[in-house]
Amino acid sequence: MDIKKKIKVVTPMLIFLCIYMVFFFLVERYEASSYYIPEIPLDHDIPFIPAFIIPYVMWFPWIPFVCLWALFTDEDAYNKITRLLMIGMSLFILISFLFPTKLFLRPDSVPGNDICSKMVKYLHKIDTPTNVFPSIHVYDTLVLCYGVFIGKCKLFKNSIFRAFTVLLTVAICLATCFLKQHSVVDGIAALVMLILAILAYDLIAKCFSKK
Repeated sequence: MDIKKKIKVVTPMLIFLCIYMVFFFLVERYEASSYYIPEIPLDHDIPFIPAFIIPYVMWFPWIPFVCLWALFTDEDAYNKITRLLMIGMSLFILISFLFPTKLFLRPDSVPGNDICSKMVKYLHKIDTPTNVFPSIHVYDTLVLCYGVFIGKCKLFKNSIFRAFTVLLTVAICLATCFLKQHSVVDGIAALVMLILAILAYDLIAKCFSKK
């Protein structure tokens, strides 16, 4: 294993993440004069279920796990996964500045004192209900699922792992709605953004390959 080569491959993503976090911090604290509210009637029919905090927080270790596994076993998949992540996350920041959004779906108070309810209460303290469109939580999760299915390494091609990936992807996406973190529209927008990002990525790749 060539560690120096791996460091060179992973450096662009690390630099991007540092820049992204700065802009994410700024956009989270930016108070717009008005907000778009991407709510639909279906959002209010979806029950609030604190237990969905479990798949919701699994998003945080799932991203580095898939990316690092791809880095060391399938560099082509790693490159496409990370580039799609960078495209979507950059668009999210741009959209958040140009079209700030806000939801009013969260309950006034989280009932219960169990571990899940406590985790949701903490989430509400550190995460504002603004800048929700499109859902970057959903977008990143879909990118990882896509990356697993295009991957050629042994783990990514394993049917059990793929089934687990699909189940976790569905659970995380549903969690954004059942926790009232996002509206259904936010999730749909994330899916559309991924489709467009993949089409744009493949088109650009083909153009460069012909040169």
